[in-house]
Amino acid sequence: MKKMNNFKAIIFDLDGVIVKSELDFKLIRKEIFGSELDEPVLEQIEQLKEPEEKKRAIRILENHEMKAALTSELNLGIMALLRLLSQKKIKRAIVTRNSRKSVRIILDRFKLDFDAIVTRKEAPPKPAKEPVLLACEKMGVQPEEVILIGDYEFDMLAGKRAGVTTILLRTPNQLSSQNADLVIDSVLELAKSIS
Repeated sequence: MKKMNNFKAIIFDLDGVIVKSELDFKLIRKEIFGSELDEPVLEQIEQLKEPEEKKRAIRILENHEMKAALTSELNLGIMALLRLLSQKKIKRAIVTRNSRKSVRIILDRFKLDFDAIVTRKEAPPKPAKEPVLLACEKMGVQPEEVILIGDYEFDMLAGKRAGVTTILLRTPNQLSSQNADLVIDSVLELAKSIS
């Protein structure tokens, strides 16, 4: 792992990294598809053929995302990390599979400021590399100057494909990843290695 001060920017996943939110994907799948098939929701919605069916599915998903955004809580240590990055002039971005509306709610609620935000509206969702590359472009940095921190395999895949350094924030559901350059248990660990 390179020294942290060689990096010019950090890309954050939203749910699970910046905030803890109650997005119940089993319930969302049941509401949209009538089953709890364990497949990613966005990819399942994309496969729907009927435009009206797709619109309905997106409406249901966005309602759940809005509720989750309104009840979300900041992750332990995230404010300290964001302040530190600001002091060190390290740029910050969010790359999320969420809707722009739900991201805006979270940013407004917690008065958070980022240099770039990429949602599923601006680019194909992770695990595609495009949202990560778009965030780099918006911040004016090269992928090799960037760290991506996420809590899910799609984050690690997107980061690896884009050529950034990947850090997995370990959770009970994602203990490791062969696509992670580093695994941590708390954002406080990252703050310590930067300060």
